[in-house]
Amino acid sequence: MVHLHFDGRSPSYSMVLGPAPWFRISGNFIRQGPDGTVVAIYRHHQWELQGRHFTRWDCKQPGVIHFEDVDGGRTELFGPFQTFHAADGVLYADDELFAKFMEESQLWHCYPTENFWPSMVFEAAAAASASDPRSSAEVR
Repeated sequence: MVHLHFDGRSPSYSMVLGPAPWFRISGNFIRQGPDGTVVAIYRHHQWELQGRHFTRWDCKQPGVIHFEDVDGGRTELFGPFQTFHAADGVLYADDELFAKFMEESQLWHCYPTENFWPSMVFEAAAAASASDPRSSAEVR
């Protein structure tokens, strides 16, 4: 299971999403598995959750990332990464630039492959290895 941490101006303002088997970011929405419920909306360079606004989120546990197209096709798994975080539409994996959300096109630019995708999914590394037959020692 994976958690997303949204740290605010004080500990009482902070929020944590999860545990969840996965989170999918499509367009301006973060959806939480297993049912795909919208749990956050990206507006004006901030994530909005339950009326609160955050400029960044962190995943502080090992995880993997993949991208999906509109027909459900998916890329190979990238990772595992020890941590990842997003700020102002840019995703960093282990503190390295990994992807950027292009608001004009509503697509994720994946820097390792130089491709563009409508959805990015991240999940716990152990869960991904167990559920994806494509995962192996060669996870990117």
